[in-house]
Amino acid sequence: MEVGCGAGNAVFPLLEDINDPRLFVYACDYSSIAVDVVKASKAYDQHRCAAFVWDLASTELPPNVVPGSIDIMLMVFVFSALHPNQWKQAVANAHRLLKPGGVLLFRDYGRNDLAQLRFKRSRLLEDNLYIRGDGTRVYFFTNEELAEIFGSLFEIEQNAIDRRLIINRKRELKLYRVWLQAKFRKPISSD
Repeated sequence: MEVGCGAGNAVFPLLEDINDPRLFVYACDYSSIAVDVVKASKAYDQHRCAAFVWDLASTELPPNVVPGSIDIMLMVFVFSALHPNQWKQAVANAHRLLKPGGVLLFRDYGRNDLAQLRFKRSRLLEDNLYIRGDGTRVYFFTNEELAEIFGSLFEIEQNAIDRRLIINRKRELKLYRVWLQAKFRKPISSD
């Protein structure tokens, strides 16, 4: 299951590269426009994929996904769009959807990422939470925050920082992209 599937940039390569008939991918996004783009793609195969609108922070699970049935969940630059008061519900939803032993693969913005440093003070909503020009939110995490947010329900198998140096030779600037990558596992003995 990919939460925040956007235009299908992860879903379609998975479907193309993995020919195992047991593979079925749920692709959901908060945006109905994104889901429509996925469904309109010539690569969309409803026998191998189901795309639908769903809010990760909803109090309801998606009706077409059986709780405890997901082997692998992918969240790439999704969690940062949630308000901090939505995190607990979002983590609980991921936990409820995953099978015992299931894995949540996570990638999102890290503290002091180039994007954060470029935000003007007027875009700051709360500590490390900003509003973009399009009205969406973005939060910049630390590893310690991720451990606190996910650690009560998941085993933390990886919680790493990915720093990438960007060099602007013309302006003689060295800037960093900072992303957090994590792998959380639902315990086998989890309820």
